[in-house]
Amino acid sequence: MDRTVSLFVFLGAVLTIGFLTVTGNPQRPTGRSLPSWGLVAATWVSVGWFLVHAEAHALRWPMVSPLSVGDLIAASALILLVLEATRRTIGLALAVLVLLFLAYAVFGDRLEGAFGHRPLSITEILDHLVFTTNGLIGPALAVAAFLVYVFVLFGAVLDRSGGGDFFFDLSAALVGRQAGGPAKVAVVSSALYGTISGSPTADVVTTGALTIPMMKRLGYRPAYAGAVESSASTGGALLPPVMGSAAFLMSDFTNIPYAEIVASAALTGVLYYVAVFFAVHARAELDRLGAFDGATARVGAVLRAGWWHLVPIAALVWLVLSADRPVYGAGLAVVIAAAILLLRTRAPLHTAATVLTAAIEAARRAAPVGIACAVAGLVVGSLTITDLAGKFSSLLFSFAPDLLPVVMLITAGVTLLLGMGMPTPAVYVLASVLAAPAMVNLGVPMLAAHLFVVYFASMSAITPPVAVAAFAAASIAGADPLRIAVIACRLAVVGFVLPFCFVWRPALLLIGDPLSIVLALAATLAGVVALAAALEGWLARRLAAPDRALLGLAGAALVAPIAWADLAGALLLAAWLVFLRRR
Repeated sequence: MDRTVSLFVFLGAVLTIGFLTVTGNPQRPTGRSLPSWGLVAATWVSVGWFLVHAEAHALRWPMVSPLSVGDLIAASALILLVLEATRRTIGLALAVLVLLFLAYAVFGDRLEGAFGHRPLSITEILDHLVFTTNGLIGPALAVAAFLVYVFVLFGAVLDRSGGGDFFFDLSAALVGRQAGGPAKVAVVSSALYGTISGSPTADVVTTGALTIPMMKRLGYRPAYAGAVESSASTGGALLPPVMGSAAFLMSDFTNIPYAEIVASAALTGVLYYVAVFFAVHARAELDRLGAFDGATARVGAVLRAGWWHLVPIAALVWLVLSADRPVYGAGLAVVIAAAILLLRTRAPLHTAATVLTAAIEAARRAAPVGIACAVAGLVVGSLTITDLAGKFSSLLFSFAPDLLPVVMLITAGVTLLLGMGMPTPAVYVLASVLAAPAMVNLGVPMLAAHLFVVYFASMSAITPPVAVAAFAAASIAGADPLRIAVIACRLAVVGFVLPFCFVWRPALLLIGDPLSIVLALAATLAGVVALAAALEGWLARRLAAPDRALLGLAGAALVAPIAWADLAGALLLAAWLVFLRRR
């Protein structure tokens, strides 16, 4: 009962923040209007009903014991309030999509054929959606309440205490003196910051405010500068130790320990950034772009000045990997960061103000995620009560009963389609319920199937036409967001390739013997670099069209999960490199 009470209080809190900070009206995007306060009052009246009757609801039999008129009114009001908050904070598209799922639950019994379902009364639907753990107050909202907020709070405390500046300075010290230094700083700093924030949009806004103007000053085109930041920030949701909200949801949905997910995803996350970094380096060589135009300190000096920022991160990683306690790890990291800040500043009031400001900022950041998880719970509840997920899986099998590549392509397409303007957690929830079971039924391991969905849910942040990370970067770069999205997809093409690689090559997820893992890593690393070089047109020199075609062919062969294709790709790449050296 305590867990349910906590979730209702959390839901009331995120709805309140959503109503008081966003209006959904482009002419008046923010403001505390009378209607907003009315929605807040309605929220706490509805939530209050469930809090007052929490014990009675805990003792009743869901779907069996009758509901009172007050129960039905409070449940209906709560669903409508969640839909309105979704429209305000996320967009009308997701609210309409959820309404369609709810309409299917109400009227789907009138459909003929396989997609019809048994008649459901409004009382049954409300009971399932609100009074059980299969709907609104379900696993998705629990992850947002008990996991996401703590990690967001840690990121906010770290940022407020200077962690963002430390990551930027460390990145500048590591790669700022190289060709194309500002773009490389953007890649490295976004990777470092993204491992903690786990949000592509937040990463773009935070690190992009520094890196995008810096790239433009050096001579990068505005659209390219925005694309570099967008592609680098999107990878933060794929790189341990945090990986964003979708990874937490994946652990809860699949019962796979979070530590196992983090360890398995580490190799592919690094491969993503290696490919993006190489693409940026190739563009710098082609356009003869120089190093960072500001003074850069040495790595040792940066670490001496800000080493303490790494202590809470080390504690977080240790607890996640060794004890599989992510929420305790994040909580301990917050305490350590605040304690070190207090020891260094010796100003209790300053430390308390920093933590309080970070907590408020974290609440603002977590509210859209909480609302997205709440509305995703409504969708999941609609899918389970109507068995639409099973019907969708059967539909996929009817298209390709034995062809895993076709099912994977459909799954990727569905995930990217759902990701048009929707936050990553909601995309993952929908796609994991609709499409991932079909892959599992075809023999794909649960870990690989759901990580496949996580990748494409994250990559939807830069996929046109609605690329939220690209739109965030466009406001800083002053460029066309669609142009930014197209270039970002080219830079991050490996993010669309790697999911297919690790489904066919489980060794990339550290599944298998050490020799298999090493061989898979070597082949995939050579393949993704070759693909990046072919797309950018540079590998030690400017490449002509035939060279790019050969490199692209070699890269495709190396990432293919077939031994003879790997051998053919390696031989083709080696022969081309020998020919290039002689030429």
